[in-house]
Amino acid sequence: MSFDQILPYIPNVGLLFTLALIIFIAHRAKDVNFNAFDYLIDPSTGKASITKTLQIVAGVTATWIVIRLAIQDKLSVEMFVVYLGALGVSEAWSKFVGAKYLTKPGEASPPPDQPLNG
Repeated sequence: MSFDQILPYIPNVGLLFTLALIIFIAHRAKDVNFNAFDYLIDPSTGKASITKTLQIVAGVTATWIVIRLAIQDKLSVEMFVVYLGALGVSEAWSKFVGAKYLTKPGEASPPPDQPLNG
């Protein structure tokens, strides 16, 4: 692979590196209430959630595609509306599931034998 073939990917790699660095710095900061693992851990089990992980991967991938299409001036209004709709549905589903089990971010759901209304 020649340098001319690699050159178009340098801004993409730089952007990903910068984003990863910002998340890492925010995660490590003592005075900021931010934990990057909260986006991957299921509070009811304390283990990594495949659903949350796939939701983040899908969101990052879709956002990346929309940004690339916008930069290339190929993003249509319909494609952008579909993108926003998919993100909205994903967030609404997360809120619905959280409300169904009466949990707040970072709070474990009640055991199955305990009534949900307290």
